[in-house]
Amino acid sequence: KTAYEIPKRDWSSDVCSSDLGMEMTRLRRPLAALAATPGQGLVVVLAGACFAAVVYAQSPEERRAARDIVTRKSEAVVVVTATLKIRANVGGQEQVIDQQAQGNGTVIDASGLTVLSLSTLQPDDLMTRQLSARMRPDTRVDVRSEPSGIVMHLAGGREVPAKLVLRDQDLDLAFIKPSEPPSPAITFVDAAPAKVSLLDLVFVIQRTSETSGWATAATFGTVQLVIDKPRLYYQIAMPGSGGSALGSPVFEAGGRFVGVIVTRSTGSRGPSLTGVLPADEILDVAKQAK
Repeated sequence: KTAYEIPKRDWSSDVCSSDLGMEMTRLRRPLAALAATPGQGLVVVLAGACFAAVVYAQSPEERRAARDIVTRKSEAVVVVTATLKIRANVGGQEQVIDQQAQGNGTVIDASGLTVLSLSTLQPDDLMTRQLSARMRPDTRVDVRSEPSGIVMHLAGGREVPAKLVLRDQDLDLAFIKPSEPPSPAITFVDAAPAKVSLLDLVFVIQRTSETSGWATAATFGTVQLVIDKPRLYYQIAMPGSGGSALGSPVFEAGGRFVGVIVTRSTGSRGPSLTGVLPADEILDVAKQAK
């Protein structure tokens, strides 16, 4: 008899303080039929490499400018929660589990349209890749999930029920919208899109979970790598600001909108890495959700 236990960690708690990712899910079972090595639990990790981020010192003017943007636009960063129904089939053994999910989202227009990492609401590819990497090559692994009960948690704890309106699996994007027009209106990111270059200074805005009062968190970072094939992504070196930055917006030092942190696949059996998908590409896809 097979049984899974999939306890969810609070995504606002750190796994690696110098990492853009988080430990998403730990899979355990009393018997060892799912693992290639008997008796071992399976760990699904969504993360970039843990590295000691080196961020160049900011001038007082840069810090003041960043604080001004955070003050004006932090309420555009929300926490999105949902219940996931996960169907996991490993080596022909299937289990269905309801699991809570939580991650950041960025509000991008006046209707409350919000973009987040699709991996938050539909971690199918992530979990399949990570489990496959721990199995024998001939082991069939298939994970499917569907979100329900989606809620946007705003600064101060205000809750706004939402619905999923668009998914883009290739870009790891999900777009949600309030089920009813929000009143009062929700703050959104209306800054002009920006391109950045290697070693440019940027900053990330996050919203924490209920355990820390839905507070605003922010940190500076440096563009460590510009990936231009098969599509443009930025990799940011930054100190940990508390848990996963997935779905959080990134701004350049002048306050223009660089993009949102999502996952990017590195292959069918390897870990997913985080990257910043440029704002102009996100806004272009968002047109389909309006």
